[in-house]
Amino acid sequence: MIKNTILYSLLAIVCLFTSCSKSDDGAEPTPGEGGYVSGTYWPFAIGNQWNLVNTEDTEDTYQYLIHKSLTHEGKTYFQFKPLGIDADVELNDGFREENGVFISLHGATSQMGINTSAGTATYINTNLKVGEIWKEEVTLQISGQASGTITHHNEGRILEKAANTTINGKTYKDVLKSELKKTIYNSITGYTEKITYETWLAKGIGIIFEKTTYNDLDSESYGLVNYTVK
Repeated sequence: MIKNTILYSLLAIVCLFTSCSKSDDGAEPTPGEGGYVSGTYWPFAIGNQWNLVNTEDTEDTYQYLIHKSLTHEGKTYFQFKPLGIDADVELNDGFREENGVFISLHGATSQMGINTSAGTATYINTNLKVGEIWKEEVTLQISGQASGTITHHNEGRILEKAANTTINGKTYKDVLKSELKKTIYNSITGYTEKITYETWLAKGIGIIFEKTTYNDLDSESYGLVNYTVK
């Protein structure tokens, strides 16, 4: 789930010395119902937003709102507005798309005398065929009052490319379903966390469903209810 990725830079610092746990008629929405951006599975622009609801608890909602852009190594990334974080905290994480590949940025941080370097990783590669896998390893360096590394072992694959998928009573066309298995290892604490992200993207619209599983045990799922893209 992207919201977990956005929060990661802060959570990594906290984990340095402690162990962490964690209706319509069924037709495809038209531009008048939220917009459509051709040529992408997830339109990134400031002001775009997607409102989702927990599949088991309709009172549990989540909003992805792109509220700003930032630059890393000369390239523009877009950041989703973080929830549950003090407004004075400045995050440097974001996402960008390059030729059908969605890339996540773990921005450099400096908190409580601990510095963590920046790094980028593939989040979803829409160019792959169903069943094809991508693997990556990204290491973030820790310095300052602590010295070590945080290593991300990533393995992703395309689960399905569906002609139609219905979520919360609405049917979306050209849906790409992907999975990203992430293992995060903190060399200072020796703690390892496993997170599996399942993300469904409707072409021209963006995220319509997500399921996040923590350490192969607990999971939560959200489905799209409405959106605005431009």
